[in-house]
Amino acid sequence: MPKTEAKTPDSQPLRPEELDLVSRVVAALEVSGGDDGQESIRVIRHHLESLALFGELLNRYPSPLTDQVLYGKKRGLETLVDTMVTTDQATFPFRAPTQALVGRTMNMAQINFLRMLWHLTGSLPVGDEAERSGAEDASVLREVAAQRLRAAVHTRLVEEVLADIVTDGSVERSVRAQGVRNLANLWDNRLTWRVHDFFPILAATWEARQRVQVIGGSLAGSCELMQLMTKGCDEEFVDLFTERDYEEVELQAFREFLFGTSSEELDRLALRMAREGLTSIELDSQFGEVSRDGGSILFEFFRSRLVQCSARRVADLPGPRHTAEGYVMLTWLQKQGASK
Repeated sequence: MPKTEAKTPDSQPLRPEELDLVSRVVAALEVSGGDDGQESIRVIRHHLESLALFGELLNRYPSPLTDQVLYGKKRGLETLVDTMVTTDQATFPFRAPTQALVGRTMNMAQINFLRMLWHLTGSLPVGDEAERSGAEDASVLREVAAQRLRAAVHTRLVEEVLADIVTDGSVERSVRAQGVRNLANLWDNRLTWRVHDFFPILAATWEARQRVQVIGGSLAGSCELMQLMTKGCDEEFVDLFTERDYEEVELQAFREFLFGTSSEELDRLALRMAREGLTSIELDSQFGEVSRDGGSILFEFFRSRLVQCSARRVADLPGPRHTAEGYVMLTWLQKQGASK
């Protein structure tokens, strides 16, 4: 492991399991990478040092969970809540604490670093070739890199889900306040915060969704839902959509999640099926592209739905105002607030 991986344990954005991946990739490059491998190792070490500097910078800014006094005026978590619940999507970045903005950039640097490792593993030997060279099978390393990359993307997506709720003025204030408190916890613990510890319902569901093969069929979503449940989706995610009567927009958001297609497009397809007398229709799935990493696909899959939901909200158009993940988070925040 290179000496530059971290200056202090507290400033290292990568967790032990992520650092273990780095060590394994470096070892494989040393054994079978040749001159190109040595150059790649130098790049890896440079990025590790840069990530540690991000961590040090992050620690220089005050925590949103602790009280600060400036010229006799006190501010803390509750004053942050009061400020953030009055923001919209345009003003949110301007009102967010500096620690949050630095951490957000650090998270993207971490994502890009792990994506680089994923790409590097694609050039290393696999199978018998790896065994002959004495290097670890690159196909194993590539899958581990993909998993670590998706976990880093999960953190970015949860932050997006919470921020989307906080900036929606139609959501009751108490729920938005809970969203701010959860964001503050994420911002304060950015170096160690992982989705599977705080929101396992979303981590497991995102992992299951990337294994779903979209069929289409009658557009009822039965096949896709069954796949989701059998491929590791958190049962609570589905229960939140089946335990009570939801509004049509929430069900539409869930269909968007299952099919990876906007409600508007699904409505057009349903009209086409009725017009042409079709009983089923085939849809393409953006997951499973071997030439692209799953983290990038997952990010685009979420962001495209989030942008569409935001546009409907701003323009007061029909359809989902939040993603399926957003509606699940709304229910979770309501329950969290009620339990206090």
